[in-house]
Formats: sequence, C-alpha cells, structure tokens
Amino acid sequence: MPPFFEQIAKCAPSAKEAKTRRWIYVPYDRLHHGVGPLAEAAPEDVVLVLMESRAKGTRRPYHKKKLVLVLSAMRHFALEQAERGCRIVYGASPTSFADGLLELQAKWNWKELVVNRPAERELRIELRDAKAAGLRIRAVTDTAWLSTTEDFENVFGKQEPISETPTARRQYLMDRFYRAMRQKTGLLMRAGKPVGGKWSMDSENRKPYRGEVPVPERPSYPPDAITVEVMALIDQRHPEHFGVTAGFDMPVTRAQAEEAWKFALERMLPNFGPFEDAMHTAFPDLFHSMTSPTVNLTLLRPVDIVRDVAEAYEAGSVPLPSAEGFIRQLLGWREFMRHTHEATDGYRQPTYFGQAPPAPGAPPLEGATPSYLDARLPLPPVYWGTPSGMRCMDTVVAGVVQNGWSHHITRLMVLSNLATLCGFSPRELTDWFWFGYVDAYDWVVEPNVLGMATFGDGGLTATKPYVSGAAYINRMSDFCGKCALDPRKSLGPGSCPFTALYWSFLERNEPKLAHLQRMFMPLNTMRAKPEAERAKLRERAEEAVGQLGRGEIVR
Repeated sequence: MPPFFEQIAKCAPSAKEAKTRRWIYVPYDRLHHGVGPLAEAAPEDVVLVLMESRAKGTRRPYHKKKLVLVLSAMRHFALEQAERGCRIVYGASPTSFADGLLELQAKWNWKELVVNRPAERELRIELRDAKAAGLRIRAVTDTAWLSTTEDFENVFGKQEPISETPTARRQYLMDRFYRAMRQKTGLLMRAGKPVGGKWSMDSENRKPYRGEVPVPERPSYPPDAITVEVMALIDQRHPEHFGVTAGFDMPVTRAQAEEAWKFALERMLPNFGPFEDAMHTAFPDLFHSMTSPTVNLTLLRPVDIVRDVAEAYEAGSVPLPSAEGFIRQLLGWREFMRHTHEATDGYRQPTYFGQAPPAPGAPPLEGATPSYLDARLPLPPVYWGTPSGMRCMDTVVAGVVQNGWSHHITRLMVLSNLATLCGFSPRELTDWFWFGYVDAYDWVVEPNVLGMATFGDGGLTATKPYVSGAAYINRMSDFCGKCALDPRKSLGPGSCPFTALYWSFLERNEPKLAHLQRMFMPLNTMRAKPEAERAKLRERAEEAVGQLGRGEIVR
C-alpha cells in the first residue's frame, strides 16, 4: 500500500471544487461526520481540512501509544471521508496547527474555514491567535457534547471570579449538575423521578472482584498498514517519549470503535456496576468499557453511547446499577469536568488558591498550579517505572507505561492517593497524567487531577480529599496479598506506608480540612491517637517519602 500522504494527495479538490465547495476544518479530536458543521453538509459539497502538528506532539512527552492513536485515527478518518465524497486537504506542520492552516490558506485561498469550537483550550488559543494573524476561520457550536454552558450556569449561576476564602467560595458539585442533566435528557427517568428511586447506585457498586464471574476477552485490532506507518514515525521521531508503541491494538476507525463498544455493551456492562471500583492484577481493566480514548476522539459519540446503555437497561440486558454508574460517568462527570475547566479557565484565574499571578511583563502561566494543601514535592521516580516495592504502585504504573490506560479507581485511589498523601505537586501529577494516558486532554485532565484527585482546588469540585490508608486498597484489590509491605501494619519495617501517610496527611493538613463536614470523623480519630503514636506515624511517613523521592525500595 502506498504511504498515507501519497494516498491522501489524490483526494485533494480541483481548482473549481476549491472555489465552489464549503471548507470545514475538523480538529484531531472530532473524528465523526455526525457532529458539527460536517453533519450539516453533503459530502460532495465539502472540502475537509485536517492538520497534524509536530509541535503538538513534542509539547509534552506524550505516551507513544497516544500519538499513534491520534494520528492513525486522523488518517483513517481522512480516507473514510474521501470515500464518502469529501475532498481532502491534509496538512502536516512542523510547528503549530495555526501555522499549518495559515500556509494552507495561502495555497488554497478559501473564503472561510468553518470549525467546531475546539474542545481543548490549547487549540482554541492557537486558532484565536491565527485568526488575529489573518486566518479566515469561524467557530460554531460543538455538538459533540451532551450539555451546554447554559445547562451548567442554570445549576451554578453565571461564571464569576471565585473567592480564595475556603468557607466562602463557590462549589461546583457534580451531583447537582448530574441530576439536572438526567432531568433534561430523561435518561433513566420515570415521570420526572429517577428509576429505582435513587439518583446514584454508587453504594451498590463497591464490591471487590474475587472471580465471581469470568472476565471476557476483549476484541483487539492489530495495526494495519496506516497504523504501522504511524508507529514507525513515532518511534523514529519521539524515541524518548513515555511508553512504547509495541502491542498497540486499539480501535482507530469508527467501525472498529463501534464493534468494540458493542462488545463492551453486551459482555462487559452487565457486570460493570458492582465491580467498577475493584482493582485486580490479572484483570486490570475488569468490566470497564475502555471507551474513553475513542469517545474523547469522537470516534464514538457520547449521545449514542448513553442512549445505548439506557435502551439496554430498558431491554433488561444491563442491570440498573451498571447502567446508572456508566451514564453518570459520561452524562455527569465527563460533562461536568469540561464545564469546570472552562469556568475556571483551566484553574488559571490569577488569584486562584495559591496560584501566583505572572510578574508584570511576564508571559502567561503555561499551566495552573493551585495547591490548596501546599503540596510542592517533585513527583518521584516510581511514576516513571522505577520499582518502589509498593506492589499496587508498581503494578499500576507498569500498566500505564505499557498501555497508556488504567481505570478510574487505580487513577484516583492508587496513583493520586499516594501523591496527595505524600505532598507531591498537583501540577506535576497533572502533567504526568496528561502525557501518560491515551485519553487525557486539557479539559478533562486538569480539573480531574488539580481538583478531585489531589484537592489542589481546595474543594471547588469535591467535598473532601479522596485519600485512604492501606485498608481500602487491601479491601478493593488483590495487590496487597503478594506485597512485601503488610497492609495490616502501620509502623515498623515491612509496614505498608499508606496508613502512616494517611494519618500524617490528616495531622499536617488539619487546619485546612477542619471546616469540611466529611472530615470531622477522621480528624477526630486522628486527634484521639496518643502523641507518641502520631510521632511514630510521622517518622514512618517521612521515611517512606524520602525513599520514594530517592527512587529506593520502600522497606
């Protein structure tokens, strides 16, 4: 098969078509002809513009599999749209998307380029600056989302500056938004009330997995010629990046994504709910659908996904706890996160929770650094795969290095839990998730990690820090059974440091957590411990943080 750029060059418009057709730019994460301006136009009336940016790929050490996924999906999408009848102008810029589009405009001289309003803040800024430099482009409403800014503001009010005072500032709590969206969409509703009588089935979805039901083997998608070409490009261009290209088998076309989703809906979702918080070494993905990478690229449309789940519940093939738990993730948390990101400008408001404003004349902050709990320690080597002796961390990180993915509880209660307890920088952890995960984009990773996962936002999006000692990990996983560190011991050699870290975290941050109602009980328990015991817990915690920071085995 000819190289991709030889194939796509044959799909360019003639001079006449370039003048008479409508020009539409599709960003890298809106690869579906059923959203935005592409959904409203007949293919034979469209010149479709796509753009690769080498600068985007080198901005962070993105996981090699993420780069393969994005580029391969874009290239497949371009060829698929050509088969539908679109003419294709496919660019590759050594610098930015903006530079590439300006160069194409000089060549093709389009009157106007129409684009879905970009999901990522970074791309919105690039296109804004390019428009100021002369790019003739117009953004229209992004119809890939399930909700609007008005939906968010109807729940939380107009977006206004946020107070720094913890007890006075606004809270954007997902549950309120989720209930409003259930009512608006009618999903899992009966006569204006939630089916089952409860908005959330979360209390029923907290079982550890002990092999009660078999985990089906998922379909895989070996690389075709286009993907192999992309893999070679990434290995040659980014040899130092995180992760590996080897073993890539993710869906890269809409047909593959839909097949993988059908399998997940029929074989995984029925058992998803009860075990959605479980962690297991032999089955690291358990019954999770693993659709986040393809949904975030819009190979799958969220509206189709949530409808499919609701219909499966109505048909009796997916139980209510599984259906509600899944829909809450998409209709609730995913939409809520992107609105929060916009409302806070990615947590970049100048006076936001310890976020120092730029000095006069200095460039704007590259990434917001809120750290309500004053967590400043650098992320230690374990996050790059250096063995730590903590089996939960070593296992989860190894999976991220290999696959660029793990499910939400390993992200929250292992990777982020350790960082929060130890006081590792929320910004560094955010950046690690951003480049390490194949489904991470600014609108989802920044509010998730700076907010819920690390409490860096001081409670804007959560009612308490999501932290725990070793007991939770031991209860919800099989990590601890073969670990050299004993989860039942909190002190002394061989004790799991998570418990000592937990109590020391509460002691260290008591002044900043005391006003939180959900922290009253754990803080009271901490205060009741004798000072001698608390001193030993502090010593054990400091020892573990030091060992992690030096890249040593925790003993």
